[in-house]
Amino acid sequence: MKALIINGSPGKNGSTSVASGKTEGIFAAEGVETEAVPIDNKDIRGCCI
Repeated sequence: MKALIINGSPGKNGSTSVASGKTEGIFAAEGVETEAVPIDNKDIRGCCI
């Protein structure tokens, strides 16, 4: 099984980052492959149709 963890919080060491790290550790302990992707530095915009 694989899990994708997406963190969009702008705080580098904030609570969302800490929670994401703990979640990744729990998954790893259960043998789940994880990938954490920070998107706080990405230029993401809403749909413009």
